[in-house]
Amino acid sequence: MAGDALGTWWKHCQKIVTGIVGLLGVAIGWLFPEAFIPLEDSVSVDPALRTGRGLGRWIGVGEWLVFALLVARFFAHGAPQAWNALNNDFPDYFVTASLLHEHYDTSRVYEWIWLQRQMDHRGIEAPLVNLAPSTTFSTLALYPFTRMPILAAKHGWILLNIGLLLATLWLLRDLTQLPWRRLALVAALSFPLRINLLNGQYYVLLLFLLTLACALYLRQRRFVAGVIVGVAAGMKIFPVIFLLYFLRKRDLRAFAGGVAGGVASAVVSVLAFGWEANRIYLLQVLPATLRGEANEPYALKLASLPVLLHRLFVYEPQLNPHPAVHAAWLVAVLHPLLQMMVIAPALLLAAPKESRGVTLEWSALLLASLAVSTSPGGYLFTLLIFPACVVLGKLQGRKSYLAFATVLVLYFAAGYLGGANHSGNGWSALLGVPRLYALLLCCVLLYAFLMRQSHAGASKRGRLAWAAALGVVVVLSIAANLRHQRGVYDDYRSRTGGVDSVYIAADPAVEKDAVLYVGMTGDGYRFAVQKGGVTQVGGDGGTDVLGVAAGQGHRWMEQAAHESTIVLRGDAGGVADGGAIAQAEHPVVSFDGRWLGYLREDHGRARVWLRALGQAGSADRAVTPPELNVMEMTFLPTGELVFAAASDGRPGLFATDRIGSEAVTIRSLGLEGARYPAVSPDGRWLAYARMQGGSWNLWLRDWTSGETRRVTDADCNTTGPAWAADSKTLVYASDCGRALSFSALSMRRVVP
Repeated sequence: MAGDALGTWWKHCQKIVTGIVGLLGVAIGWLFPEAFIPLEDSVSVDPALRTGRGLGRWIGVGEWLVFALLVARFFAHGAPQAWNALNNDFPDYFVTASLLHEHYDTSRVYEWIWLQRQMDHRGIEAPLVNLAPSTTFSTLALYPFTRMPILAAKHGWILLNIGLLLATLWLLRDLTQLPWRRLALVAALSFPLRINLLNGQYYVLLLFLLTLACALYLRQRRFVAGVIVGVAAGMKIFPVIFLLYFLRKRDLRAFAGGVAGGVASAVVSVLAFGWEANRIYLLQVLPATLRGEANEPYALKLASLPVLLHRLFVYEPQLNPHPAVHAAWLVAVLHPLLQMMVIAPALLLAAPKESRGVTLEWSALLLASLAVSTSPGGYLFTLLIFPACVVLGKLQGRKSYLAFATVLVLYFAAGYLGGANHSGNGWSALLGVPRLYALLLCCVLLYAFLMRQSHAGASKRGRLAWAAALGVVVVLSIAANLRHQRGVYDDYRSRTGGVDSVYIAADPAVEKDAVLYVGMTGDGYRFAVQKGGVTQVGGDGGTDVLGVAAGQGHRWMEQAAHESTIVLRGDAGGVADGGAIAQAEHPVVSFDGRWLGYLREDHGRARVWLRALGQAGSADRAVTPPELNVMEMTFLPTGELVFAAASDGRPGLFATDRIGSEAVTIRSLGLEGARYPAVSPDGRWLAYARMQGGSWNLWLRDWTSGETRRVTDADCNTTGPAWAADSKTLVYASDCGRALSFSALSMRRVVP
């Protein structure tokens, strides 16, 4: 009843606000014509236009009317959805911040399935959650809202964003001398701003920080301006480029402030979330983000430079079977080269030790950063508000209505356009990224402005030195990219196939001639079976399935809701002997079918629990101590248990004695940085994944002799091994050639 009343109240508010805004726009236009100052400044404006007669008045009226219509449309369509729904991204930040508030172990926040489990346990109705490529520091902005229910927190976040937007426009009015109506029009024309409010993103906050930093920089508060830029870089990595700008300006105070702000952000993040989560960001998330592989690198809808290059030149069996040319090395070479071609003019055209033109230089650098962004969600382009206002401010003193209108059209197009995955294969992908072209055209126009104001403050010798330094950066980036590609695409030969509806395949388990696994689809995580080249994905009643195991003709599944429950099902799908186990996750069955191992979590830290199958009345018992945070486990045929766990540092592998003993002894296997253990059915081989250099690769250990050898060797992740019945073949999850953690199943014979 309360929800219905709130909905009715909201609809009435929409109608009232829509009508008031529309009437207000018309009334102001006719009653206060002096408000509509034309494009000329106060010196060159024609007196006739000052009195409200002529073209200037009607342009002003048109601006108010367009603003009123855009705001009315937002209140009618966008605002209700933003206010009443969680949508995509807000749960990512809210859940992560809530884990911190509730004193959870946050070392695994970059793992898709682990974070999804936390969201399900909180009853948040959003299909998928993933923190990458965001930093943990960025989620701290939501920490003050974590005491509220999530929807109420989003309401508070939206209101805060509106306040920050007004503060940003106030700063931009001072920086550009634009009248309020034009600032309001620029904000209303920002389609990304609407998406930002809809999804609960943090780019209005980022826009405010960068605008405030520019204003402080112009007021000679340069160290503080640098600090704010460093804090912004802690939220989103691209503001780091402003540190190069400070060096180009020969402003060591601002540069020192930027370094101090960045270091402070990093320290706060480590103190809040711990070293392990931040280590994973530095070693895995950040490199993948810089390559454009933190999200699906073949999705043209993202309309980014790395996506276009991947689509044209990288073959991937499922995601991109028909590139224009299969020459991945071209991506390694062209991506840093084209990025630098876009960014370098913004740096080279900046005038050292000059304050004149700072807003235009700041705008050029920000626009170039957006144009070459490797993770350009639509909401990112909320930041276009800054360069749009600056350019319009520069045009304000000229009789150039056409230029003014052109800038507005380009600004709207750069924010509104995206990409089109249906544009086709091969070279036709070039037609699928219109937003990228609009952004590049905006960069060209802004660089033309910078060249017109160029003066003797920037010497040719200085520019040549900077050009040479930037060239070295390009060469080093190309070398790093080529090194990354070594062996990455070799894993394609081992792929077992898949279906388009499954974006991530994880946690495989072998059942006779079938492979069971957890598949991430567009509406959640589902149980999937791959057999004879055919994949079936279960509906699972809309409940996320986050773990599967097979043994003795039964299938154990972890179903996650307000708590995780392990359900036992027979081949026919019915509930088998053993029923359901509450507060249990990640099931594993012993080879002889006598034992079921599972994890039970407390504030993000899990322990191994055992259940004796087929023994009525026997109680489940914990095997591992609370100080060990267990992640995965496997049984040996002889009854021992091998598991991956961490205490306060990196994970490692441990083993127990026979699990039938009353007191279980635990010993370390001396394999630091190792996870995902799997013992072969014959008990001879232990397969596991080990992280070295930021990538998980598979290793084998002879259980008898203790000798180890590497199975995979590439700068990508191969995890979750499971043995076939022959004790010679491994099924595993691999994200090689795909995005970070977007794994597909592979099968490889690893024992002769």
